Amino acid sequence: MKKNLPVVFEAVYSQDEPVSIQEYLRQEARMSGRSLRQYFFKGLVEVNRRKAHSAAKLKAGDHIRVFQPKESASPLTPEALPIEIIYENDQLLVINKPALLPVHPSGSISRGTLANRVAYYYQTRQLPVKVRPVNRLDHGTSGLIIFAKTAASQEKLSQAIQSHKIQRIYYAIVHGILAQDEGIIDLPILQQPGNRRVDPQGQPAATRFKVIRRYSKATLLELALETGRTHQIRIHLSHIGHPIIGDKTYGKPSSSLNHPALHAGKLIFDPAVYNIPELTAPLPDDWQGLFDSLENT
Repeated sequence: MKKNLPVVFEAVYSQDEPVSIQEYLRQEARMSGRSLRQYFFKGLVEVNRRKAHSAAKLKAGDHIRVFQPKESASPLTPEALPIEIIYENDQLLVINKPALLPVHPSGSISRGTLANRVAYYYQTRQLPVKVRPVNRLDHGTSGLIIFAKTAASQEKLSQAIQSHKIQRIYYAIVHGILAQDEGIIDLPILQQPGNRRVDPQGQPAATRFKVIRRYSKATLLELALETGRTHQIRIHLSHIGHPIIGDKTYGKPSSSLNHPALHAGKLIFDPAVYNIPELTAPLPDDWQGLFDSLENT
């Protein structure tokens, strides 16, 4: 059965010191303990062409192979609605998400999400894979979002984001004028549902910013995430007195825009790891009215 499954990791152990295969795969294949338990349980890890136990010790010359689990079709209801594909290969799909479109179903919402649209796209191309968003964007945030096509690629892409092998660049229009041309907001964020805020007891969080343009009462910023806390950019900018225009949760409503002026505009892949060009998505069309009002102020 495994001969029909793709190999997601293969190596020959070359060290003299014995090590458990589970620890070796954690380090070399960058696989989490949770994923490894599934791989071993399903018999998808082999040493010298035999099913391996997680505690087995490797010795020099051992040949290790890890197979990709068999994919099944997504349980989501496919919806024949458009998606703007920015890039695609056999491991991932990158889409430019419109604002005010939820990424995936939650609670009572089972349809009308970006994930439903991606499920339809996979269905039309006869790809029996699950819909796996890697980076999450808020309902009101537009821009680039990555979908992994396999469980293995989802894990590797998530780890690449955490280790900055994939950089996420955002753009935001904020209230007020930032005096510094660039800097870093390094403030811990307490993650309590319904009450996320900067707090000394929170988790470390850092956001880099650079001023792109100053208006009379607002600033256009480029932002890079050093960490990935929920609502991090919105919380940080609000805390320093420059909330994002249109952000009703951490700022105030705007007559020019009915959602936060926050856009995931760029993904930069480490060329030592990925053969993927820098990906960009232009600023949304609905920002133009906001720019016009700022120009006229």
